[in-house]
Amino acid sequence: MENKIIIKNEITPLDIAKYFLLKAIGDGELISPLKMQKLVYYAYVWVLVLKNKKLFDEGIEAWPSGPVAPSLYKSLKIYGAAPISEDCLGSEKEVEKLLSKLPKEIVVVLDKVYEKYMTKTAFELVTLTHSENPWIQTRKGLTATDHTNKVISDELIITQYGKRV
Repeated sequence: MENKIIIKNEITPLDIAKYFLLKAIGDGELISPLKMQKLVYYAYVWVLVLKNKKLFDEGIEAWPSGPVAPSLYKSLKIYGAAPISEDCLGSEKEVEKLLSKLPKEIVVVLDKVYEKYMTKTAFELVTLTHSENPWIQTRKGLTATDHTNKVISDELIITQYGKRV
């Protein structure tokens, strides 16, 4: 029996959200938790397609409101529909630690995702994800309001976005 070394991805959905929040604050923009979920989803999509690797280990679920990283939902639900506050970033030292944790090649992709999707409203992003096959296929057989913890597969993501990103 051979020993396999499993390297756990250190990056979490909340790390990506904090990176986007940091950029938004710098731009004088606000982000609701709903919009943040979609930005983090597209960050995952783009890294998977462009770099052929998972941005983080957590699966993204096909909720009625669109793709959701459950741990990020738990972290941001205190904000409800209000914009995420700067307090979410933590201390300056925590921000420095976050920035040093993100590889340059990933930051380049995150910046592209931010540029492409940040100008859209949360509703526009929900509509966009609802029109795309990965979310539609994962929710097949469910009503519009049925909750599910079905994970959107990487295969569906690659099939949908592989030629478009």
